[in-house]
Amino acid sequence: MSERIEVLRRLQSINNKIRQLRKDKEYRRMDVQEKQRQIQYKKAALTEKQKEIKSFQKTIDIKELDLKTKEAEIQKFRVQLNIIKTNKEYNALLSEIKGREADKSILEDEILKRLSESELMDGEARKLAKEIDDEEKQLNEYLQTMETEITSFDKEIETLQNDEKEFFALLDEDALYHYRRLVSHKDGIAVAGVSNHACKGCNMGLTSQTINLLMGGDKLVFCHNCGRILYLNENEE
Repeated sequence: MSERIEVLRRLQSINNKIRQLRKDKEYRRMDVQEKQRQIQYKKAALTEKQKEIKSFQKTIDIKELDLKTKEAEIQKFRVQLNIIKTNKEYNALLSEIKGREADKSILEDEILKRLSESELMDGEARKLAKEIDDEEKQLNEYLQTMETEITSFDKEIETLQNDEKEFFALLDEDALYHYRRLVSHKDGIAVAGVSNHACKGCNMGLTSQTINLLMGGDKLVFCHNCGRILYLNENEE
């Protein structure tokens, strides 16, 4: 294998490591954004739940006020029973009391039911608030870890970029031009090996003429299908 091809291979390896480190940084940031979105979604849900609870409590308060009104009316009618003189008036007032007591019983049942529902809603809100608190704590811990990792990534990228410059300096203008042109259009794979007379970049078969060119010297040879710079693996030489 020619020295120029070896330099291109090492340069490609460095570039791919840099690309992967940058992707890792981006994945970390995206992960944080997703966690933040989930927390904001739950906070919005908690706000709606709290509004629902507040509205529900207002309804309970109104019904409790109605209940007090019914109890006051019943008490008032019971006092009036003691001063009524005719059976007709007595029976009519007794009927009113029974009606109010029936209304009171319905209200009591409704209040008890709504209080039970309110307790369930409060429990759901407390559970959601705890989830938010736990997730925010986890996110803060993750952010601290992520900052350490990103600092490490940046240092490694800086080292690799310095190595990259050194390998750039070893290449002639022609090789460097083709490498840069290909690496920007071929997902970072500008140089591909040959295995079983096929380009490993696109898996297309190569002609005998292309193989002979690869075996013949130090000239750059390109895949006729994908355009990548080719090199022979040891078992192909």
